Amino acid sequence: MKKPDVRPKRNAAGKYYVIQKECIMCQVCVAMGDGYFEMDWDEETAYVTSQPSGKAAEQSVREAMLSCPVDAIKDNGEDFEDDGTDQFGI
Repeated sequence: MKKPDVRPKRNAAGKYYVIQKECIMCQVCVAMGDGYFEMDWDEETAYVTSQPSGKAAEQSVREAMLSCPVDAIKDNGEDFEDDGTDQFGI
């Protein structure tokens, strides 16, 4: 398992986190992440509010991570169990 670079303290403990120095505050993760991401305007970064539980929540956070334009959302290198469907369940 790889270690996080600079894991902001605001990130919820667990698999997913946002690297503050890489975040450009575009809010893509907030828009896509079903409430698992919020913005910290003082620290100028997004952060993970809670870790997902269940396949649908995991897939939502994973899609937000893959949509981040600067790859600031990380997952500790743990495997993601893809159920073979895209965001539309196809």
